[in-house]
Amino acid sequence: MPSRRQFLVGCAGVAAVAAAPAAWYGAVYEPGDIEVVRRTAQIRNLPARLNGLTAVQISDLHLHEAADAHQHMIDLIRSLKPDVIFFTGDLVDERSAIGAAADIFRQLEPSRGIWAVPGNWDHTADAVEAMQAELAAAKVHFLINESSELEAGLWLVGVDDPATSMDDVSTALQGVPAGVPRLLLAHAPDIADNITDVPPFDLILVGHTHGGQVNLPLFNGAWLHHGASAEYVRGLYQVHGSPMYVNRGIGTTGVPVRIGARPEITHFTLHAA
Repeated sequence: MPSRRQFLVGCAGVAAVAAAPAAWYGAVYEPGDIEVVRRTAQIRNLPARLNGLTAVQISDLHLHEAADAHQHMIDLIRSLKPDVIFFTGDLVDERSAIGAAADIFRQLEPSRGIWAVPGNWDHTADAVEAMQAELAAAKVHFLINESSELEAGLWLVGVDDPATSMDDVSTALQGVPAGVPRLLLAHAPDIADNITDVPPFDLILVGHTHGGQVNLPLFNGAWLHHGASAEYVRGLYQVHGSPMYVNRGIGTTGVPVRIGARPEITHFTLHAA
């Protein structure tokens, strides 16, 4: 099986040879064509005062430096006026980009904060501890195998990267009262393999797959993943009694090409089940 890099380079080459307009679309147009996907989420026992709470999920920025697409993302999020923002990993590809990430988050001021978990690329860049320290000033709260009460009666649970087996759901759940509504933030759909022994979550938010990133008739980016990340590529799934949403992310890896996998901001409205 080809590596991710070989696959993406091959896809880009096929597109470029086949037709220049297709190459332009994948390399220039679609990576900046952010789609806002609107979803509702039914949350059991959601307190009445939180009915209608709005949340935005973003994922996989893969920052090297800020670009026009990131300002477009900021403008779209600000127009949505969410109560809370969830970021599901792969913020930076190199530590030097943490400053650009901080500048992005400073422009987003949801009333109930920004909550984040790390992804595999954040670890590859050896950036996780630095992100926690430097992004605190931008009011970004990291949940790394831990939990926090977003509002009385609604808990957030966050885990470290499941794609590299750094997640610990049991530890993250310590201190969370039984029977309360719980949202789980994780980077990769691989978390689905590690929640079989705990009560279902009301909503799980993940990224990692980029929606396949390059989806052509003969090439599909999902083929490069394994296990749950190959099975759950984009959109909403039911896993072990929990609804899990896979966000397509904003950035790219390998080469800066997206075909058939527009970058995504997901807007959720929470309602009592």
